[in-house]
Amino acid sequence: MATDENMKGFEAASKLDLKTVPLAAPEDGVFSAYSNLVNLDWTLTDVRIRFAELIQVPNGESSIWADQHIVMLERVMVTLPWHQAKYLCNMLSGVIQNYEALNGELKPIKLPTGSGKEDS
Repeated sequence: MATDENMKGFEAASKLDLKTVPLAAPEDGVFSAYSNLVNLDWTLTDVRIRFAELIQVPNGESSIWADQHIVMLERVMVTLPWHQAKYLCNMLSGVIQNYEALNGELKPIKLPTGSGKEDS
């Protein structure tokens, strides 16, 4: 059961204006990663976003272009509480709407199926 003292701390945190909180970076810098593939899983309390990169790698000992296969190289997993996941969803929705208003609708990417010819 929450006490009045505990509730005061919660209420103060819920009224926090992030625009006024200083931003600090770690001494080693901020981690950065590229991802062109995203997946989700979740629990009762959290949402985990898994970021990966779809890449081609050589088959076994061979290193020729024609002898490769595709793998998903997992780069980062970020776990968020549900409230932050909803906040992220709203932020992404807003920024995508603004982008599309300026640049047109984002459409699914279509890749060529390959013609059997060697690319140069």
